[in-house]
Order: sequence, then structure tokens, then C-alpha cells
Amino acid sequence: MQTNSRGTETATGYHPADGTDIRQDHAKQGAASPGILTSLIVFTVLLAALAATSLYNYLLFHTIAELVAVGIAIAVFTVAWNARTMRGNSYLLIAGTGLLFVAGVGLIHTLAYEGMGIFSGYDANLPTQLWIASRYLLAGTLLAAPLLLRKNPAPLGVFAAFTGVTGALLLSIFVYPVFPDCYVEGSGLTPFKIVSEYVVAALLALGAVAVYRLRGIFSPRVAGNLIAAILVLVVSELAFTLYISVYGFANMVGHLLMVLSFGLFYVAFVETGIRQPYAVVFTGLARSEEQLRREKDRLEQYLDIAGALFVVLDRDGRITLVNRRASEILGYPANVVVGEPWIERFVPPEERERAHALFLGLMGGKSAPVYARTPVLTAGGGERIIEWHNTVLRDDDGVACGTLSSGVDITERQHAEEALRQANVKLNLLSGITRHDILNQVTVARAYIDLIAEDSDEPGIGNYLARARTAVEEIQKQVEFTRDYQDMGVAAPVWQRPEDLINESASDLALPAGVRVRTDLADLEIYADPMVKKVFYNLIDNAIRHGEKITEIRFSCAKSGRDLLLLCEDDGTGIPDGEKETIFHEAYKRRHGHGLFLVTGILGITGMTIRETGIPGEGARFEIRVPNGGYRGDNERCAAP
Repeated sequence: MQTNSRGTETATGYHPADGTDIRQDHAKQGAASPGILTSLIVFTVLLAALAATSLYNYLLFHTIAELVAVGIAIAVFTVAWNARTMRGNSYLLIAGTGLLFVAGVGLIHTLAYEGMGIFSGYDANLPTQLWIASRYLLAGTLLAAPLLLRKNPAPLGVFAAFTGVTGALLLSIFVYPVFPDCYVEGSGLTPFKIVSEYVVAALLALGAVAVYRLRGIFSPRVAGNLIAAILVLVVSELAFTLYISVYGFANMVGHLLMVLSFGLFYVAFVETGIRQPYAVVFTGLARSEEQLRREKDRLEQYLDIAGALFVVLDRDGRITLVNRRASEILGYPANVVVGEPWIERFVPPEERERAHALFLGLMGGKSAPVYARTPVLTAGGGERIIEWHNTVLRDDDGVACGTLSSGVDITERQHAEEALRQANVKLNLLSGITRHDILNQVTVARAYIDLIAEDSDEPGIGNYLARARTAVEEIQKQVEFTRDYQDMGVAAPVWQRPEDLINESASDLALPAGVRVRTDLADLEIYADPMVKKVFYNLIDNAIRHGEKITEIRFSCAKSGRDLLLLCEDDGTGIPDGEKETIFHEAYKRRHGHGLFLVTGILGITGMTIRETGIPGEGARFEIRVPNGGYRGDNERCAAP
């Protein structure tokens, strides 16, 4: 199978871009390592010494052999359990956990062996039953591990499963004696025991075949030792079918082969895991590397097809990554701009000081604008206007290590906005001049009406003059409304204190005698259009003009979920139920003035709404809902309404 420039994972292992097999390199290193030779020499000496102990005392030989296997099994479990979060597959977890429980049953088997004198009232059948139980558990473990290799079961689930199986086996031997007899004094092994050894040998052989078929996911050293260990266990099981006495020669050979197989497990998992941990979890590392590479390729594809520019800078302000769109805008391929200082290369000279301040502010953790609009220099000598969103990149210690900026080319949009702004300036100038001229003529018309009223003695003329004056005043109001409506939304919203605006409005209106305005808003601030003062002015003016018996106008606040309610209440006549909705409509203003229609528009600029909830005959009550994020300050007194 061919390899590409990034490396591929094949049926026989992971190959990097140069075509070499990393695992083969590890295998060569392992073969040349003196560690393996040392291990072989040590195990040979131990096996010889262990065999010699059988000539002196077979019970001592058996105990040492079993304890060696138990110790190795516990060591394998320790490696497997501590590597459970970084494993590349589940073989090590399942095999290591299973060997722990095999060791547990094996230890009980050792203590129950004939001559130990620990389990009174039992003969040689008990240790033989425990032996067969441990063999079935071992064979099941080594067969299940490769079959469940890619299932990635939860570690606690694996532990619980082995706990249940082991508990059931021990209960069948000690508590509910349903486990078949395996040894009969005087006649030796029972048919069940002999058949079981063959079954166990067959299951182990299947486990070895499964490992061989999946050898590509292991390092060669681990795979070779695993297969060898399992095959030695197969021969060991066959030896255990031949003895008549538990102290016989065939029994001794079987135990020596068992120790040898566990020694190979030790080399495969424990020694390799300590000396060369990459070999134990090699597949996980290789696949993780390949997965990371694929994720990187996919991310680059996403960045390339995105319409936005992406530029990544390191802590020195040098470019480490640009996407295709950024290359197109700048006019340079990515490999040319990577490593270049962004500000010195692509920011116009007159903007560099501001750009440096922005970058240093971001890297220093100071308050810096997340959004910025700056020009960039292109290869052709031109400039493009980019609107950026900046994000600080941090390392594992939380230290700023660079920035990620996504940008949108708004050059054409800004040109259109500038043209529109110029047009608005001209229109506003024209409307301002026109409005000024109209108001001058209105003033002249009012003066003539007053002169006619003074000089005329004709009956009935006064009524007509009064109507004319009303019409002229309405014209004046209409013109003044166009001025206010034109100014609405022109300037950016700002934070403002309602209490100050209310007090100023009350002062401007010159309240009638017997009417007072009371506020309870403290340091509360709202984010609103600069014309929001007209909201409070119109609410107070509306209460005075239509409240009739009014004596007090109260402003307070209340919480409504995450929103805030600004309340304006009076003790006047209130608003009829049929008009509570219509008073804010454009049509209503023609008959009753422009105030509340203008109020709705000003509040709506920053997402605020208003409604009337008072009781007719008891007073008006206006609720201004300020959305979450649109208010700040001391609002502890704003209890739920």
C-alpha cells in the first residue's frame, strides 16, 4: 500500500510520509537492546532454580511458581489500569483486568493446594477445581480482549464484569457446589478436567490467532511476546492433561511453562510499558496522530472555504497562519507571508501605532477592543478596509501566546456607507434649512393672526382666528416632530442615568402648582439613545396635560426575570382600557400629539419596549422594559413587581 505526503495507516501498521514503518524501527531498537537479553537470561536462571526446588520440596516449587504468576498478573494490571485513559485500544485494559482476577483465583488455588493445610476438610479436588476455574477465566480473557479490542468499554464496566464472573465461579465451588469434580483420589483427573484442559487450550489458540490477525495494531515486540505467551500456555494446558498425581512430573512441566508464559506477558506489557511506553500504546499514538492530522486538514478546509479572512499571530506579532481568503485579499501566497511581522508588513504607516497598542493590549490582558476596523496593504499597493474580530490564544498555563483574528472585507460597504452618509448630510442640511424657513413663516403667520385679532371688531371673526392659530400651532408641532424624528438613532447609544434625565425634564417643564415628581432610581443606568431624555419629558408632560386631578408622578424600578422595568405612575384619571394600545400608534398622534409615538421609537433603538398597565380612574402606569444587559448600577431596590 502506497503512502501519501502525510502518512497513512495500513493493514500492517502506521507508515509516515517517508515510507518507513515506525514500529519496525522500534522493533529493531528492541531487538538490539540489551534489556531483552538480560530478561531472557534472568528468566532462564529463575526457571532452572524453580525446577531445582521441585527436587527438594514440590509444595515449595508449586507455591513459588503460582506466586510468580500472581505477581506478574498484578503488575500487568497496574500498567493496564494506569494507562486506561491513554490506551489506543482496549486489549491492554481487558487483558490486564482479567489477569488480576485470574491471579486472585490462582492465589486461592495456591493456598488450597494439598499439603498447605489452610482449607481443612478438602482434598486435592478443591485446588484442581480452582485451577480449572482460573484457566477458563484466563482463556476467556485472552479471547475476549482481541474480540472487544475496538469496542472501548468503560474501565469500571470491565472491572465489574470480571468481578461478577469470578464471584460466580467461586460461589459454584464453595457455596453452591455445582462445579464438576476435577480430581479423584486414587484415580487422578476426571474426564471433565481433561476435556476442560483441551477446551481451554483451544480457546487460548483462538486467542493467539486473533492477536495474529490483529497484529498490525500492536508494535511487533508486543505482538510477538503476546502470541508466544499464549502458545506456551496452550502447551502448558496440554501438559496438565497427563498427570495422575498433583505432585507428578507432568504437573511440574505444566507449571514451568505457565511461569514462562507469564514471563512473556511481563516482557510484553510491564517491561515494555516502562522502557518503551510508546510500544504498548503505539497504535493509540499513531492513530491519534493521524486523527489530529485529519482534523487539521479538515480545519484548514473549513478556513479556506469560509468567506472571512483568518490570520493567526504569535506573541511577537508574526504571522503563523493565514487562510486562502486572506491570501487572496493580501495578494500573496500563504508560504510567503508566514513568518512576516503583520503590522510592519500589512498595516499602513499612519495606523501602525494604533495597531501596536491594540496588539499589546490584547497580549497584556488589558482592556482592548475585541472588534476593530483597520485598513490593510495589498500586494498591488492598494488598501482594503477589514473589520476584525480578535481573540487571544493561550497556552496550557493560560499565558497569552498569540492572537486569532477573523475579518471581513468591508471596503465596498464602507464606500457605500460613506456615500450614504454624504447624502444624509445633504438631506439633513436641506431639511434643516427648509424647516427653519417654515418655522419663520409660521412665526410671521402667528403675528399676523394676532394683529388681525386686535384690529378686527367684526362679530364671529375671533372664532375663525382661534382656529387659524390652532392650525398654525399644529404646523409648528409637525415641523418640530420631524426634527426630533430625524435626530433619533443618529448618534450611538450611551449609558445614561434616568434619575438625572427625569429631574432635568421636570425642571424644563415648570410643573404646575401642587404637582411633584418623585424618583427612586439611585445610580441606575440604562443603555439608550441620546434622545431618551425626551421619553421621560413626554411621560411627565403627558401626565400633566391629561391627568386632570394629578398631584404626583412617581418613577421607580422593578425586576421582571432577567429584565428591568422602569415604572412611571401617577394619581390622575388614567387611560381608558380601549386606548391602552392605540396611544402608542402613529395614527393616535394626529389627534393627541406626537409624544408617545416618539417615545416608542426612541426606546426601540436599544430593544426597550413600553406599555400602559394602569387602572382607569386611579392613574396611569407606564412600564418600560429594559432587556438584560441594557442596565447596570445600584438596582438592589428594584424588587419584583
